[in-house]
Amino acid sequence: MKKFKLSIHPLFLVFSAILVYLGYFYVLLAYLITIILHEFAHSFMANKLGYKLNHITLMPHGAALSGQNNFFSARDEILVAVAGPFVNGVLAFACCALWWIFPDTYFITQQFAYANTITAIVNCLPIFPLDGGRVLLAFLSRNGNRLVAIKKVRITGIILSCAIIVCFFITIFFVPNYTMLVFGSFLFVTSILEDKSAYYSHIGLFESKSAHLSKGLKIREIAVPKSMQLYKLLSTVTPDSLTDFNVIDDDYKIIGKISESQLEYLIQIYPANTKLELIVQN
Repeated sequence: MKKFKLSIHPLFLVFSAILVYLGYFYVLLAYLITIILHEFAHSFMANKLGYKLNHITLMPHGAALSGQNNFFSARDEILVAVAGPFVNGVLAFACCALWWIFPDTYFITQQFAYANTITAIVNCLPIFPLDGGRVLLAFLSRNGNRLVAIKKVRITGIILSCAIIVCFFITIFFVPNYTMLVFGSFLFVTSILEDKSAYYSHIGLFESKSAHLSKGLKIREIAVPKSMQLYKLLSTVTPDSLTDFNVIDDDYKIIGKISESQLEYLIQIYPANTKLELIVQN
């Protein structure tokens, strides 16, 4: 996995300074640790699936991991998205279990448990770029047009973010919740504007082969059915070899060939679930 790059948005520094001035240093620290662990969970899962998220940016509303493009199978996109809230849920549960065994730790870990609980719940909202929005986008685009799915997710985000802002105005009559206003406004803006920095990118197929190249790479051929989806070829690629794929029909006749070098290009121009027979026919 590539080394992380850390960026800090100027507004994050301003927001942090205000919290420290108001006496919320420990709250800030708890949430900072929580969101970093949340993003590392995304990164860990992405790395296991052959993807990279290597640039973390601290922002007023939390943090974001970025890459270069958004090639994903729906399954992979969902697994990476849910990894963050899942880890936050596990950490919150672990804190509760710790209180049961060692009650004295309650006052030390209370804020951390609260931060993880809130982070997990908020990120499950079906608003892009939150994790719930990514899961919704993946489901809608599995068997349909990705651009249409994005439009549907954006409309959902606009409606829900407006609802959050309305809730803020309701709190004015009780105890104003300005965090709700900032959060709702951020979600509203990101629902309208394209977030080009919040993409995942697939690790180059040849990046992992450099260590094996000095010893020589094997050349191998694999027969795959024409009904196989494009993204499934990635799971058969190994770092110590170069693979050629023979696409066969129902009579086991070769109807086309795809080299590993071609695969690097094909995953950028075709949807992940495209069947191989459609590719070799073009």
